[in-house]
This record gives sequence, structure tokens and C-alpha cells, in this order.
Amino acid sequence: MRLVTLLGAGAAVLGLTACGGGGGGGGSNSCSPGPTAALAITATGISPTNVCVAPGGAVTFTNNDTAAHHDIEFDTAGCPTVGDIPPGGQVRTIFPTQMPCTFHDGNNASNAAFKGTVAVTAVIVSGGGY
Repeated sequence: MRLVTLLGAGAAVLGLTACGGGGGGGGSNSCSPGPTAALAITATGISPTNVCVAPGGAVTFTNNDTAAHHDIEFDTAGCPTVGDIPPGGQVRTIFPTQMPCTFHDGNNASNAAFKGTVAVTAVIVSGGGY
């Protein structure tokens, strides 16, 4: 019984990690919006690709690559600007309005690994995704 409890707790921690902490997304199509979320950029892509925050929430984009990532651009009108992130740098962006904000890295616009969504929502999203 003790082993089952430990395995269940480990799965819960892994689930939160896959969903980008309290900010939801990752490989699932559901999220529970919180006040913050985080995205990491590496040489191979952005992780997690989907996060969610409540309106007024903040998302931190961290460049863990040795190269600069230029023009993190939102494809959705009305979403905030991120811009350039130098190697090792971070940009914290506030999302004031409830909407899905799809984005891509301008230097890797055709690579799906460098695309994602910030779902700005006041409710839990499940099933159909962002």
C-alpha cells in the first residue's frame, strides 16, 4: 500500500511538470489557470508548448539556449509582446485579456517545436484543448 501511495504522488508531480507547473498545458489538452506559468526555450524547441494563466497572469519565457531567440511573436492580435531573449535571459509578460495567444519563434517559424499557445482563461479548459 505504501508503494502505491508513493507511485501516485510521483505521478502527480510528473503531471504538474508536464503541464508547466500550475500553468497547465504540456502534452494534455486541459489546464487549470493560475497566476503564473513558465516556458523554456532550448536549441530543440519550447517546453511546454502550451500553458495557461488567468487574466492578468504572467508567463516567463526563459532562453536556456546558447543562441539568442529573436522575435518571439504572437499570431493572435491583442496578445502582448515578448520580443528578443538573449542567451540565458528571461522575459516576463503579463496577459491581461482572456484569449488564446498562439506564438512562434521568428527565427524558427516553420518548426513546430518552436510554436505554442498561452491560454488566458478564467476557467479550467479540457477536452478540445486551447
